[in-house]
Amino acid sequence: MKSTRLSSILSSGFIACALAIGSLASTQSASAQTTTIAKVTIPFDFQAGKQSLPAGTYLVDSESPNLILLKGPGKASGFVLMHAASRSKAPDHGMLSFDRTGGQYYLRQIWTAGNSTGLECPKSHAEKAALVATNNEAVTSVELAFNSEPQK
Repeated sequence: MKSTRLSSILSSGFIACALAIGSLASTQSASAQTTTIAKVTIPFDFQAGKQSLPAGTYLVDSESPNLILLKGPGKASGFVLMHAASRSKAPDHGMLSFDRTGGQYYLRQIWTAGNSTGLECPKSHAEKAALVATNNEAVTSVELAFNSEPQK
């Protein structure tokens, strides 16, 4: 009698454990979805956050509302933590905006067509140091357009 009850308890526990693991596994895969924002060719080396990235064609993927993954040529890639930005008029086309200080380019903003809310990259320590080194000379902005949202 005891062994039957123990066997029943163990099999019920095993089934409950298997169901719990299955539901956790399916939840993880559902929440880890990536959205590709753009495919853009960047003709110059640049910095995004703390990373230096080479010129080339990049996929710009949104991993979460404020986390962007740039996947570039070869094994060049990097995550960039950004915050929300807004402008009074929505752009007609999607674009990446860069600041140029001295000879270095820094990723500044990402905008999608028809959306007045975009993403902005905070100034990195390297960019702040470059501004000090150039006596805060005027920063040049460079915008690279992308026409449509690629499908994944």
